[in-house]
Amino acid sequence: MDVAKTIIFDLGGVLVHLDWDQVCGALETLSTRGAGAVRAELVNGPIVSESMRGDFGAREFQQRLCDRLEIEISYEAFVEIWNGLLRPNQEIVPLVEGLKPGHKLVLASNTDRIHFSYSFEHFPVLHQFDRHFLSYEMGLLKPETAFFDHVLKALNAAPGDCVFIDDRSDNVEAARGVGITSFRFEGVERLQSDLKQFQ
Repeated sequence: MDVAKTIIFDLGGVLVHLDWDQVCGALETLSTRGAGAVRAELVNGPIVSESMRGDFGAREFQQRLCDRLEIEISYEAFVEIWNGLLRPNQEIVPLVEGLKPGHKLVLASNTDRIHFSYSFEHFPVLHQFDRHFLSYEMGLLKPETAFFDHVLKALNAAPGDCVFIDDRSDNVEAARGVGITSFRFEGVERLQSDLKQFQ
């Protein structure tokens, strides 16, 4: 008998690969700022975080980020570059499909409108999920405790009935802090081993 009925997956870095070199390289060639400044803005900058929290829409995000990076580019060209961050993780698809019977599969992601729209269209694995909790719709970001509280309340689920999988250690620790058994994603083989204790 399964102990954990609800399995909560992160998106980027788990269900899809993130190619920061690709997107940073493409924008660095267009920016008058140095490569280090561009990467810092994309990976850890406030504009990206604010977009993922839903503080503004996709076009305003593009305008703000391009202004910060001193880039002149159309919205359509930016979207194409920005979506270059996302790469399929085919290895995880059979695992997700195998978990589908008997489990509620939930997506809980820090993401923005552009990336999720692209992901849902191009990565069919997302169609396996029963619920999507997206930071830009929630107005919350992992690793905030309120993010996990919101997910649990919306699912009407006890923390002990859930497992959470994320590639970032701070998010994993935050989920553990509210009582959710959590694993840092380090590859499909390791995840299969971690999940066996709940089978």
